[in-house]
Amino acid sequence: MSNNVQPMHLEVVHLGQLKKGDHANVIGLMDKEGAEHAAMKRRLIELGFVPGESIRIVAESFPRRDPIAVRVGNTTFALRRHEASLVHVVRTNHHVN
Repeated sequence: MSNNVQPMHLEVVHLGQLKKGDHANVIGLMDKEGAEHAAMKRRLIELGFVPGESIRIVAESFPRRDPIAVRVGNTTFALRRHEASLVHVVRTNHHVN
C-alpha cells in the first residue's frame, strides 16, 4: 500500500500582503541595515510580533487599505503597510470574515 501524502507547502509572505480576515503565524522579522529599521524592528517585537505568534487582520482602511488593524493575542494594533512588510508570516487560512 502506497502512502500518497503530499508535503504541505507553506508560502512565506509579509504581513502587509494579507487582507481583512486573513490569519497567519509570525515566522520572523526582515533583517535590514540602519537605525530606523532597528528601531521599527524593536517596536514590532515589543508589540508581540515574535516567531510563533498567531495574528489576524481585523480591518483595513478605505480606500487604499492603509493602515491595517492587526490582532496579536488580545490586543489590536494599527500598522502602516510598510511597517507590516517587515513581518514575515505563513498564512493559516484566507479571508475568514
